[in-house]
Amino acid sequence: MADTGNEADDPLAVTFSAPAPTFDAENKERLFRRLRQAYMVPLLHEFESNPGPRRFSELQAKLDVPETTLTDRLRELTEAGFVTRESYDEIPPRVEYTATQKTLDLRPAFEYLCRWGSLHGD
Repeated sequence: MADTGNEADDPLAVTFSAPAPTFDAENKERLFRRLRQAYMVPLLHEFESNPGPRRFSELQAKLDVPETTLTDRLRELTEAGFVTRESYDEIPPRVEYTATQKTLDLRPAFEYLCRWGSLHGD
């Protein structure tokens, strides 16, 4: 998204300038449970920092993720709307994954958590 200097053009800026929505303990637990899954944070980080398209083999080599785990995480991320999956009718088959805006919108949250961790020594 281009920086126009206008907060109205940036849905996250508008969201963060508004009062925080209610996000109860159950919703927080559900979010952190998802993030605690093996390789979920490194995978989200990869897509947030390099939106794609990315191939399965590229992600597996970069993160050294077991094949079944990567398959499961990519399926979960696709179903939750964090990435899109595009398959091509080629031999051998080719599948590419691309970050959605939902994943790119994690950047400020990741940056905030990194700053929090640095401040508190975690």
